Amino acid sequence: MRDSSPFIAGPAYVLRDVTFRYGTPFRNTSEPVLKNLTCSIDSGKILGILGPNGSGKSTLLKLLSRVLPQGSGTIELFGNPFSLLSQADVARRVALVPQETMQIFPFTIAEMVLMGRFPHHRGWGGWHWEDSEDWRIAHQAMEELDVTHLGSRLVTDVSGGERQRAVIARALTQEPQVLLLDEPTAFLDLHHQLDIARILRRLNRERGLTVILVSHDLNLASQYCDRLMLLHHGEIVEIGSPREVLRPDLLESVYGCQVLVDGHPQSGLPRVSLPV
Repeated sequence: MRDSSPFIAGPAYVLRDVTFRYGTPFRNTSEPVLKNLTCSIDSGKILGILGPNGSGKSTLLKLLSRVLPQGSGTIELFGNPFSLLSQADVARRVALVPQETMQIFPFTIAEMVLMGRFPHHRGWGGWHWEDSEDWRIAHQAMEELDVTHLGSRLVTDVSGGERQRAVIARALTQEPQVLLLDEPTAFLDLHHQLDIARILRRLNRERGLTVILVSHDLNLASQYCDRLMLLHHGEIVEIGSPREVLRPDLLESVYGCQVLVDGHPQSGLPRVSLPV
């Protein structure tokens, strides 16, 4: 690890009265997408962000990665106010895996994974040629995600599950403390959904990586997340363990439909189903 920035132990994030609306610096009249969010997000845990379409889940993820400015209120990353951190400071600690990765240029898997080293480059314009240490870190991430054998393949020529593992490998090459993922199992079949969920849990347990993911899959989130945050109309309805969040009364009020909640036959954690 090259970076020795003075980040401290404690919560990964602390949000205080965070409100965000889309607009421009000169015209900002839209309704807030996120409203007065105040919470603490534990480090070293897996947090699932849930909620219906339009509840602000992806916007919150973009705020946490600083893809979007924070708006009003304050956000702290490991005790450091965002206002005192550069974009490069955040990128060396936080990696974002977006919902869709558009690949226009014909990069190989190895080249794409190596791009994760960019935030650590301090040369002219933030760019320099990769060195042996960069390649070592990229190779290690590819081994962890089992994509080494795909290194010479074009990103456009691999399956959805293989591409998702490669994108996560690129994120790990940033050597982050926090991994943010926007619907990482969307568009994947059951086998690859389970594969990605198990990979994220292993990275969390073995690396102590803080994982924050957006998901529409309540059951997968219940089984693999330590804590859940339920959003509705840009506000936090509940944040807590799966048993505290996946309650019929909360889910029915947020999603507007009847749900059935029982225990998973193996884990005993909440399992959500719809009536017939």
